[in-house]
Parts: sequence; C-alpha cells; structure tokens
Amino acid sequence: MNTHSLNHRTSNHMSHVLTGQMQVGHGEQVLTALLGSCVGIGMIWRRQRRCGLAHCFLPEGVETGDYSARYVSAAVPRLLAALGVRREQYDEVDVVIAGGARMLNLRTHDGAVGVRNIAAARSQLSLRGLQVAFQDVGGSQGRRLSIDCDRQTFSVVRIQSAQAAQAVSA
Repeated sequence: MNTHSLNHRTSNHMSHVLTGQMQVGHGEQVLTALLGSCVGIGMIWRRQRRCGLAHCFLPEGVETGDYSARYVSAAVPRLLAALGVRREQYDEVDVVIAGGARMLNLRTHDGAVGVRNIAAARSQLSLRGLQVAFQDVGGSQGRRLSIDCDRQTFSVVRIQSAQAAQAVSA
C-alpha cells in the first residue's frame, strides 16, 4: 500500500489516538498512533466495516474509564467490546500490532517496557484465539500505525530518530 497516498487523501480525517486511549473509527476516518515503547493494537472487522485502535502504555494494570487503553491487559477485551465483536466472530477480525521499540536504555526489573508490551499483546490476543495478521514490533525505531476505516486497510511507517537522520545526512 502506498502510505503517501493514504496520508494525502485522509489528512482532514486523521484521528490521533493518544497514549492510553483507544478509539473505534468509521467512515472516512483514519485512526493513527505514534508509537515508541508503547504498543498499538489495531483491529479491522471487514465483515461489519468496523475498525479500532488501542495505544497501550504498559502491559498490565487496573483500568478506569470505558475508553482507557493504558494497559494491554484491559485494552484488548475493551476494544473487542467497543467494536461489538462476539467470541464466535473473533476469527473475522484482522489484528495488527506495532511498536514496542526500545527507545531508551532504561530497564525495569522485568526488562525493557517495549518487550513486555509486545509479549502482553501477543498473550492477550492468543488467549482469545485472535490471530495477528501483521506485526512490526521491537527494535529501536518508533512507528506510526494508521488504520483507514473506509478502505479497511492499515499502514505501519517506521520513524527515523533525529540522531540517525543527522548521521545519514552528515
């Protein structure tokens, strides 16, 4: 998919999903999230022409608020519920995950946050029998995950760091 045409065509319909939030989109709306160590979980339910995106900050925790997606453990079931997908329809949903990069050399006692976010996303999806159709995770580059609700497509674009851009141009 040509991501340039996606961005040009939909710039007026772009809906930014911020850290710790999730959103269900419709019509010409394009859901997008800028991801570093956070993990983005996108769901496209083509049969019902519904899509959603969760921008998760940490693997596990207790959530507050209906559209909160701070934690992967709560975001996956909430996103499915917000889309209206019943368990017997899970096989109709295409799942995309992106992000989970190691942006800083900071470590928690359990390891890098990005790695833990990826593992939590895979675990939460697997628990429900959901298959990941596409993933671009890990590494040290940030990403932009976008879901075009009208076309029922997605794109993942890697974002080059300022330091890497300077090294390339030098």
